[in-house]
Amino acid sequence: MISPKRFGNFILVMIFILAPCLNSCTSTRIVSKYDSDTFANNPLNEKTTWSFAWGLVQPKDINPKCDSRFNHLDQVTVKNNLGFALISVLSLGIVMPQRIEWACAPYSPPTDSLGHN
Repeated sequence: MISPKRFGNFILVMIFILAPCLNSCTSTRIVSKYDSDTFANNPLNEKTTWSFAWGLVQPKDINPKCDSRFNHLDQVTVKNNLGFALISVLSLGIVMPQRIEWACAPYSPPTDSLGHN
């Protein structure tokens, strides 16, 4: 029979072995109708946000710093990894980190028809 101490050590070792393999446990991606053609036109921004007290204390709003002429987001991805999940579980939901990634849609100047006034 395995002792509780030995079983606990086994679980800790497995967590440290599997943590690098599970870089992103969950991921939710939202893509809008505006799409970029290349990565150079659409750099990916990222930030880790922290919610506290079971979501009662929300993180500050993120300014995406998109081009003011065409202030649209192209995509948003919310990621949660094993480390973030462990922090949430061990703190009983008091601390909940998330990784946010977003990209701004490239500026698309308005076009007009030829030959019309």
